[in-house]
Amino acid sequence: MRPYALGAAPAPLLLLTGMVSLQFGSAFAKRLFEETGPAGATLLRLLVAAALLCLMSRPAPRLLRTHWRLLLPYGAVLTVMQFAFYEATSRLPLGVVVTLEFSGPLLLAALTSRRALDRLWVALAAAGLLVLGGTRGMDDPVGLAASLLTGAALTGYILLGARVGRAVPGGSGLALGLTVAAVLALPTAPALGLPSPEVLLRPGVLGAALAVAVLTTVVPFSLEFAALRRMPPRVFAVLSTVEPVIAALVGLVLLGEHLSPAQWAAVLGVVAAAVGTAVPASTAPPDTPPAPSDRSPSRKNGVHS
Repeated sequence: MRPYALGAAPAPLLLLTGMVSLQFGSAFAKRLFEETGPAGATLLRLLVAAALLCLMSRPAPRLLRTHWRLLLPYGAVLTVMQFAFYEATSRLPLGVVVTLEFSGPLLLAALTSRRALDRLWVALAAAGLLVLGGTRGMDDPVGLAASLLTGAALTGYILLGARVGRAVPGGSGLALGLTVAAVLALPTAPALGLPSPEVLLRPGVLGAALAVAVLTTVVPFSLEFAALRRMPPRVFAVLSTVEPVIAALVGLVLLGEHLSPAQWAAVLGVVAAAVGTAVPASTAPPDTPPAPSDRSPSRKNGVHS
């Protein structure tokens, strides 16, 4: 991706392209589960993504020593989020998981907002989440629990990401956070069902892991970084809320994951609630974008999703 090409493209198009890339990568990861399982795919994705971002941003080691009290919990949250997300998507449709993932940030919005209208939006989202939990989540309680755990971890990721973005310059914070997450994943993955090293080191498996890391990390983060330089925070927040719909469509097209009309209505209800809480949430001037690490609810799985 050449810088001048990104500069010529409309900022909303960059963000939407990044979200599509993220969900295509998540769908591709689901196919990788057949050989590695969710734990193996998570471990490989974290290792490859951390290596790629460290090569791109070249963070100074002193930053890790200086900010380890912040980067350690940040990496731990990333680890939980990635393992929970892949476990959930191995059991439930991609669109359902991404929608349920919004539960954490929406709850955070309800608890921190002083507007009564925001509580009404969250009530609408809760109704949609209950529909999805009742129609698909009860079919697999482990998948439902993993989806909700992803949402809780995403909330921590958003809160810690804002602090990391202020404390660590450029893309070094994310690169170091993913490095910590990859290190923490090494002892965690075997306990969650890791295949043999022979399986993980197959050229085809490593190639698939590289594709997943590029689609879910390098491409969306590069596009988002370019978009945030030219996009008002309000527009960024509103556009980010369409990701559950993108995830549901990608799941339908690539994985054959069909949702019922009630489930589609639930997804759209959560999206509407997210838009309702996001539109008035930003009071920053239009030319002041948020820090790249201060991410919206949609970018879980980018690092996540």
